[in-house]
Parts: sequence; C-alpha cells; structure tokens
Amino acid sequence: MRAILLLLLLYPLLEIATLVTLAHHLGGGVVFLLVVASSLLGIWMLRNQKLGALITLTSVVRQGQQVSLYSLLWPLRYALSGLLFAIPGILSDVLAVLLLLPFKGPQLNSMANPGAMADDVIEGEFSRVDPKRSDAQRHLH
Repeated sequence: MRAILLLLLLYPLLEIATLVTLAHHLGGGVVFLLVVASSLLGIWMLRNQKLGALITLTSVVRQGQQVSLYSLLWPLRYALSGLLFAIPGILSDVLAVLLLLPFKGPQLNSMANPGAMADDVIEGEFSRVDPKRSDAQRHLH
C-alpha cells in the first residue's frame, strides 16, 4: 500500500522533470505543442470509443477460433491509452503507446467453440483383428 502511495506521489514529479528536461533539449514551444497534440489525441480516442468496444468484443468472441486475452482486452486498452494520452506528460504518452502495440498474448479457448477445448483428443474408429481367426470368419463379423 505504501508503494502505491509513493508511486502516486512520485509520478507527477517524474512527469514534470521529464517535461523540463525535454524542454531544455528541444525548446519550450515544441514540448508545449507535443503536450497539446497528445492531449487532443487522447480526447479524440475517448470520444470515439463508445460502441466500438462492444462491437470489437462480440466480433472477437463470435469468430470461434483461438482468442488471446490481449485481443479480448483491446477495448479496455484503447480507452486506457486514450486516457493516458489525455494526461499531459511524456511518461503517460509512452505508456499509452506501449498499450497500443500489437503484442500477441496467451491463447484462450473460445467460448463460442466448445470443441476447441479438446485439442488433444483424436477421434476415429478402430477394429480389433484377432490373428487366430481366418479371413472368412473376419468378414462375417
């Protein structure tokens, strides 16, 4: 609990230090434009999130194929990265970009395809051949 509180106190200080350092190297106007542009991008992402999250989630589940946890959480990651872009600062922008990167997560069995859970089962038929019987007796049974 103390670590989270310490992180919440240090985060704004790290953002300010990063902005000041970047402004020293690039100039204040460039950093100001970068912060405004990233904030506008975040607001645009949050406004366009509405129904897209539900549509994305249902289309992923209806595919009936292997679904990764990462693709199921795409609407949540998109909204969180929009929020991080809206927060002024460079560190939040870096975290937002990392959330938007297309990493492939661990595979989950799809709820729409119950047969996908039994990947290690091989279906088939077999017949037992008794070597003591003759060929004529085998065809009668």
